[in-house]
Amino acid sequence: MFRRFRNPAVQPNSLGPLQLQTLNQANQFVASGQPAQAAPLFEKLAGKMEATNHPRRAANLYAQAAHAYADSQNEQAALDHARAALNLFLQYQMVRRTPIFYTNITRKLTNKGMKNASEALAKEFTSRVGPMPEPVTPPAGQRGRLPTNCSKCGAPIHGDEANWIDASTVECDYCGSLIRPE
Repeated sequence: MFRRFRNPAVQPNSLGPLQLQTLNQANQFVASGQPAQAAPLFEKLAGKMEATNHPRRAANLYAQAAHAYADSQNEQAALDHARAALNLFLQYQMVRRTPIFYTNITRKLTNKGMKNASEALAKEFTSRVGPMPEPVTPPAGQRGRLPTNCSKCGAPIHGDEANWIDASTVECDYCGSLIRPE
């Protein structure tokens, strides 16, 4: 009998129905241009994931909170949550996610006029963050069309930034669910 290889880094969906509803609501706030309403929801979910020993999910949720706080011009909260995300990314050796988030959040902070926060992150993390990863994508003929949103958490799926774990499977950056192209 064939048993599918289970990647230990991929956790089963640890979000309960109410947490999935909260995550969906937060993603809807972001999509509708209301990051100030989304940020505390991401923050609350991140705290719950960290408290229930799901640090990789917590790291991604802290990253989302950092982006939402930056978009709503809350510099200190954006910095605090970016630090929390980066520390967890580094601690749990999320080597592909770390430099991508670091680059995106420092760029966003700078572009939003939060130069002090951007410089603080650079001073604290530049030497600890590895280089940008080479994109891992299957050959074009093996890809199907990705859905626009994760079926588990509702988070947006960006085809050009998707984390392909094999030739036919993408991992949701937000909840870790496995998604197959249509």
